[in-house]
Amino acid sequence: MTDDSNTPKKKATKKAAKKKAIKKKVVINEEASKVANSSDAQPLAGVASLAHWSFLIGGLPSLVIPVVLLVTTGKKDEFVRANAKEAINLLLFIIICSVIFGILCATVVFACVGIPLFIALGLFVLVFSIVAAVQTMSSTMDTPVYRYPIIFRLIK
Repeated sequence: MTDDSNTPKKKATKKAAKKKAIKKKVVINEEASKVANSSDAQPLAGVASLAHWSFLIGGLPSLVIPVVLLVTTGKKDEFVRANAKEAINLLLFIIICSVIFGILCATVVFACVGIPLFIALGLFVLVFSIVAAVQTMSSTMDTPVYRYPIIFRLIK
């Protein structure tokens, strides 16, 4: 058997594929650095995204982190303030829905409805808090604040 990997045609194909991969990698790195180094990027986008990331921790930090951001950095930066308000609105939505779903689960008849609703609420919070945090981190000066779908906003 002969080794076809050393033929000139195979070597040229390997070189072309390698060159194409390197070129694609350079283009991606250039685009990422343009976004990161652009003067159009939100200066406190990372801080604002903490309000949304706090829901992955759960419990008390879900309340404390957005409130602290609202009271401290939110006084100076409107973008951080708007994201903290949106995160607090999500927390209020979670609390109200949890009470309603808990009441549904307390009755035997509605337990088959309440438990799946709790699961859906958990998935909603998990997915959309990650989406909100990522979108907030990559926002520019002209990007609007991420708004969670479906929730009602008690804090304007």
